[in-house]
Amino acid sequence: MLHERLAKLELQIDALACCDDAIRVVLSELRLHVPYDSCSVQELRENRLVIIAGVGFADLDVIVGESFEVDNIDIPNGEVIYRRRPVIVGDTEQYRAFRRGLHVGVGIRSWLGVPLIHDGQLLGMIALDKVEADFYTPLHQQTAMAFAALLALAMAREDERGEGVVSA
Repeated sequence: MLHERLAKLELQIDALACCDDAIRVVLSELRLHVPYDSCSVQELRENRLVIIAGVGFADLDVIVGESFEVDNIDIPNGEVIYRRRPVIVGDTEQYRAFRRGLHVGVGIRSWLGVPLIHDGQLLGMIALDKVEADFYTPLHQQTAMAFAALLALAMAREDERGEGVVSA
């Protein structure tokens, strides 16, 4: 059933005119299969990740455009980028960044980071957040990878059209 839904989503993405719409559709469907309280799409630009879209944030306009270095040891994002594979953090208390800055008062306890890879090219990552500790499982991780592939496809197609990747 999930395989069929992903195939339909890919057709939907093909029909959409812009990457922003594709991201919204994919994140909405992802939430049905991999629950999250908030989720961000982060584009890799040199050695920085830039938030280009998201769901579940009180003020998305403040979040979009925020960026951080992939070498920052206070966040697990760099591990996703360097390993080019998903990372589950059962309890975010081990990372200082989850207690500061954009995360203050949000209460994120579980985190799932998934790389966005298309044709071997690393485009960025998605980060899924949950207030419940130890929420994400290997099944969530596997499912999120399938949706990440669709997001990467949408981003790559936008770039191929010469319109650049989303910068909502």
